[in-house]
Amino acid sequence: MKITPSLLYDHFQCPHRPWRDAHGPREEMGDAGDEFMRMLWERGLRHEESVLEGLEFLDLSRGSEEERLAATAAAIARREPVIYQGVIAAGEYLGIPDLLVLDAEEGYIPHDIKSGSATSPSRERVKKEWAVQLALYAEVIRRLDIGSGRRGVLIDTTGERVTVELDAEYDSDGRTVRELFFASAESVRRLIEGTDRNDPAISPACRNCPWQRSCRSWCEQTEDLTLVFSVGRRDRDTLRDELGIASIPDLLARGVDDLIAYKREDKTRLPGIGTSGIAKLFRRAELLRKGGEPEMHERFDFPEVETELFFDIESDPTRDLVYLHGFWIREGGRERFIHFLAAGTEPADEESAFAAALQFIRSFDPGRMALYFYSPYEKTAYRRLQAKYPGVASATEVEAVFAHANAIDLYTDVVAKKTDWPLGSYGIKSIAGFIGFRWRDDTPSGALSIKWYNEFVETGDAALLERILIYNEDDCRATAAVKDYLQVRMSEL
Repeated sequence: MKITPSLLYDHFQCPHRPWRDAHGPREEMGDAGDEFMRMLWERGLRHEESVLEGLEFLDLSRGSEEERLAATAAAIARREPVIYQGVIAAGEYLGIPDLLVLDAEEGYIPHDIKSGSATSPSRERVKKEWAVQLALYAEVIRRLDIGSGRRGVLIDTTGERVTVELDAEYDSDGRTVRELFFASAESVRRLIEGTDRNDPAISPACRNCPWQRSCRSWCEQTEDLTLVFSVGRRDRDTLRDELGIASIPDLLARGVDDLIAYKREDKTRLPGIGTSGIAKLFRRAELLRKGGEPEMHERFDFPEVETELFFDIESDPTRDLVYLHGFWIREGGRERFIHFLAAGTEPADEESAFAAALQFIRSFDPGRMALYFYSPYEKTAYRRLQAKYPGVASATEVEAVFAHANAIDLYTDVVAKKTDWPLGSYGIKSIAGFIGFRWRDDTPSGALSIKWYNEFVETGDAALLERILIYNEDDCRATAAVKDYLQVRMSEL
């Protein structure tokens, strides 16, 4: 058994994935090669080509694994300055770094070429799933005594070279990237060997996994707790390991009052789960199991204004690019859609669309207009856009847009706080679909919108642009439909 960077990546995306790849029923494995994933793969190849352009290197990308191992060892022995796609292995570890670059002082340093942004969107540190891949290469380099193994380099979609110090403090627990790597590698080894096993869980990572249907089927058959909205793997495992609560029926049999009392007796029990969270968990589990109408628990008074803007953006996180700002507008008894599109993928294109959209929002009197959006993402994206393009507006000006009482995040301010639904997801597709809204596209998804946009930029195909705009318009109209439904239901309280 060899532990590879792809195994580590999968483990960080889903801790269950290595076990299911090794031991899952093969007949239940689907196809992860959808159009969006193929687009990412093709873009990655193009990005690699752009990075390699003008660079002198030894290409070892062809041949069998054994042949490439031998060729890489020979190239290292004669101290080739730059090796592309060499295969290196030591003990249980095997990897194929995009580049091995010889440094006069540190020996070979692994470089990985990535077609996305090197840092996580919500924080400035390098993505851990990529950082631990560098740590695997570095560990092989250290064991082979061909380099210090102290650092690696990521070359991201912008061409920036980001150095990752593997022994520097990385996360809030004070762990280094190297420590994260060893812990993940050990977990992967035990899962593949079968000496350890964990259970599937419903999570956002399921969308791009070939085991998605298989794991969902298991969760539905066992009535797993992760079917309940906002219950993740960690909370599910805590309830199971500490109290033997392994399913929704187990939870409901325990009783909400009993579980709250158990927590209050000792607040260190059920870490990460508070008494208010327990009450929500029971309400949502009961509603999911019995079905019925959504429940409104607390009134929300929607502002009476002259103009309503229902706002949704489309972005490509692999490029760190916001490419479309859409608005469904209600004003004077009429409704219409307006959009601001980045005509290309260059920073100037993104900046221009951002500037026009922000100017459009700010052209309304905030006291006479309500701005609705669904999830904190729009606010977060605008903050990041302001940081990238400070000439468009100041941070204070952008904050003022979202700080006004009439700027309403329907998900955060209303749905998640004041309602419960007989659904496992409270995303806009699930909520709007439940109340009867239908997207015009047969396969509406943000991932496909990204694919269509990238193809549109390359080809100029007007049909693709039309599909992108229809999808975004429907997202905006879905937000309006959810607002209308909530307003009617809230008026009954």
